[in-house]
Amino acid sequence: MRMRTGRSRRRVSRFRGLSFGPIVKIGGLVLGVAALVVLIIFVLVPLFGGSAEPVETETLAPTPEPTVAPLARADMSDIDKELIVPNQSVNDPFIFGQETVFSTGQANETAPEINTIAINNLDTQETAAVDGINKKYATLFEPKMNDKYIVYLDCKDEYGGAVCGYDRTTGESFVMREYLYGKPKVSLSGEYALWLQQTSKGTDRLYLYHLPTRETVEIEIFVNTMFAYSAPHMSDDAIVYVQPYGESQLLDGSSASMEAEIVVMPLTQNGDTNKILFRPGVSVIDPMISGDNIVFIDTYADSNKLYLCFRQGDTYSAPIVIAENIINYSVGDDFVVYTKDEAIYIYYFSDKSSGRLTPDSSRVLLASACGKNVAWYDIADLAGANIVFYAQVP
Repeated sequence: MRMRTGRSRRRVSRFRGLSFGPIVKIGGLVLGVAALVVLIIFVLVPLFGGSAEPVETETLAPTPEPTVAPLARADMSDIDKELIVPNQSVNDPFIFGQETVFSTGQANETAPEINTIAINNLDTQETAAVDGINKKYATLFEPKMNDKYIVYLDCKDEYGGAVCGYDRTTGESFVMREYLYGKPKVSLSGEYALWLQQTSKGTDRLYLYHLPTRETVEIEIFVNTMFAYSAPHMSDDAIVYVQPYGESQLLDGSSASMEAEIVVMPLTQNGDTNKILFRPGVSVIDPMISGDNIVFIDTYADSNKLYLCFRQGDTYSAPIVIAENIINYSVGDDFVVYTKDEAIYIYYFSDKSSGRLTPDSSRVLLASACGKNVAWYDIADLAGANIVFYAQVP
């Protein structure tokens, strides 16, 4: 019994006297080694270029930029249409919106007395003479139109005539100013008409006419200068013309300078105090303005260049050549059109694209441009009736 009791006590005392220190130390060592292995495999090996396999990640392709087609196409002749009118003689066609204004005479004659201003509706193809416009002199020329007014020239047989206006609301025509020399080139925009007129030998005056009040403002006087041959132009926002460099510093007429200075005057109250003057460094004839863009030619000769200057802050850029050896040109909304090699071409200001508006086999001459409308003559048969085509461009 003692031995059993003793064995029992001795078995209990073995557990009581057991030390856990070495076991804890060994376990800690094992865990430390395991942690070190994990650190080497998953951290140090990838970090220093070990052979561990890299984790694959999905690469997102960049979003492509949307491509914008140019406004012009190389061949845009598919958009042209023939102007359908009963008149054999169609002179100076000018399209505003869906209406075409032109001067004409007896409908069945190819060379009638030009004594009528007519309007053709492009949608209905109906043509009617404008009641209230009657010639005073020999011939009616160069009508231009907007929704409220028509301006035109009533020309004498040789020299002189009258710059005339017509109120489409009241049906009343009126003379804006008589002229003795040459034939003024009139611009129409909103309630205003603009033209340069020779008033005496060596003196030309630039007039701005307010159609509702029939009041005239004299903007500039040109004295003995070649720049008086250049026509001014007016857009919805501004007037543009060319003068001798230094003109604004003189009090008694034009300077003798041969260098061209382009004047851009806002079409607002006190616009003459906010005008921009800039020197393009080349010859300037017949500048035209469309938005922030000005185009002009450097000579009337066949070897001319058509230039573009665009707005840069408070001035305009150096001139860029758009085309050479052109016959004539005009501007619309964001474009210039011109005749070259008996075809009509268009150049867009916003994206600098260009194309041909007329079929390759045709022979044509530009008549006018306004808004998004362009009109031209088919000149394949000059002895026959006037055939007019037009396009409403993008």
